[in-house]
Order: sequence, then structure tokens, then C-alpha cells
Amino acid sequence: MTKKKHLWKPFDWSLKPKKQKTGALDQDKPETNSFQTALRQIGITDCPICKHEIAVFLTKNSRPFISCSFCSVRIFYNGRESQRRLKRNMQAVEES
Repeated sequence: MTKKKHLWKPFDWSLKPKKQKTGALDQDKPETNSFQTALRQIGITDCPICKHEIAVFLTKNSRPFISCSFCSVRIFYNGRESQRRLKRNMQAVEES
């Protein structure tokens, strides 16, 4: 005799009841949430294209960049000279 293979139906997974975890692990966890910003803001400067005031952020590699929402320009400051000029024109933001 040959066994019939179970035909997978796309909605099988959604119709089965979900298993609930029980135990002491769920009760011991504290309900604290700590949020961090995605990018660290280091200052405020004027956009070199449209002259609107925009924020200066740091990338994952600690390089400053700006992203202007008014003129859609995105500028990365990778060289020493460009970072020096940015620092001269930038107003620092306090860490909170």
C-alpha cells in the first residue's frame, strides 16, 4: 500500500491555534523598554544647496553626513578638509 502525501495548503498555518508559553520565565521578565535613536545627531548646519537648516548625523563608521528633506540632497563628509569645514559651520547639539 502506498501512503498519500499530505498536500500542503497555504492557509493551514493560520487556522491552527497558537501555543501559549507558560512558566516562570515569562513572569520574571521586567517590563522595561529602552529606545535608542537610529542615527546619532551631532549638530545643525545649513544645507549647502538650498540653505535650509538641517541636522548633521553620524554613520555607523562615525562619518558625518546630512540629508536634506527640502532639496533631497544627501552629502557624506569623508575627507579631513570637508569635515573641518563642516565643523566650522556647524552648531553642536547637546547630548541628552
